[in-house]
Amino acid sequence: MSVAGVLLAAGSSRRLGEPKQLLEDAAGVTLVQRAAQQLLDAGCEPVLVVIGAAADRVREALAGLPVVCVAHAGFAEGMGSSIAAGMRALTAHDAVLLAACDMPGITVAHLSALLAGSAEGTRRVASSYPDERDDGSLVRGIPAVFPRADWPSLATLRGDRGARDLLRSDATLTVFVRDGTLDLDTPDDVAHWRKGSRR
Repeated sequence: MSVAGVLLAAGSSRRLGEPKQLLEDAAGVTLVQRAAQQLLDAGCEPVLVVIGAAADRVREALAGLPVVCVAHAGFAEGMGSSIAAGMRALTAHDAVLLAACDMPGITVAHLSALLAGSAEGTRRVASSYPDERDDGSLVRGIPAVFPRADWPSLATLRGDRGARDLLRSDATLTVFVRDGTLDLDTPDDVAHWRKGSRR
């Protein structure tokens, strides 16, 4: 199975006021470094990182890692456009593992479980996690594995709409991750995350 990794790291993080991808944990590791290394450790090759906001600084943070940066000038259009930019840069692989750099609750073990559930890259497998409304329901999202049959749809996404429609399909398998909704939208969120990352 040949699985590429596409890491979304282009956003400007307007709510936080600084690029999330460059936030450092207690050990000084940036979110974009951590997420890219996780894709590599899970066995993805190549790993493409879609960059936009603070592009030069993100490239610098990734220096030394065997990843390919994909510059996306239209990153302000939203997540869908960033997914499409990453997909258009891919060539021949069985599947793609799509991830975002601002999900510190994700682990290599979780990425490996997604790949294991993909039946050699032939099945779509999404992450599922508790809804932020805390009503007991689950939502589906990335990280997710998409077989090659999904690529044309992903490559034509536009605006801020991501792969939600594909992931909601009954054909999508899921792997649960408890901390998938851990978000870093405020300085308080970042402070709590850094405190936890010291453990």
